[in-house]
Amino acid sequence: MAKETPIINILTYKLPFELTNQIYNEFQNRLKEANFLIDTYKTYKPLKDNIKTVELFLSLSIFHRRIITNLDGAVKFYGTVTKKGQTDTVRIGNYNLTNDEKNKILAVVINYNELLKKFSIPPLVMEYYETRDFLKKLITLKSELEYVDFKERQRRKKGNETSEEDIPF
Repeated sequence: MAKETPIINILTYKLPFELTNQIYNEFQNRLKEANFLIDTYKTYKPLKDNIKTVELFLSLSIFHRRIITNLDGAVKFYGTVTKKGQTDTVRIGNYNLTNDEKNKILAVVINYNELLKKFSIPPLVMEYYETRDFLKKLITLKSELEYVDFKERQRRKKGNETSEEDIPF
């Protein structure tokens, strides 16, 4: 059986080496810290059985902070500069950011945010400074999802639910 590729490698594929290296190092340091916190402190024990999920969310959150927020910032910066400067191109060194490129960047940000929404991942989970804050947000998310799942099972037991399979069209 082939070895599973870590999600951090998938997210950083084809990014410049320096950026990939920064992201990978941050991921390794935070994962090590997260594992220590989960193994050591009772507060973080609810995540003990979900280490793979912690790893996936950690990868995604670092990608979000290092890539997506910067892309979103570039789109906003372009909007501000072009509106106030009455221009359609922003020159940054030798690079020209045009409206077409801004739209491509915006499409990436929008698609990313739609994926978060599709999988019910609140963007708030991605915003933290310390690893312990990240873990607390994951514990909260886990308990919210478990509560929703519990309520859904209760509703099904009562027979009040109409699922998509029950709709005739």
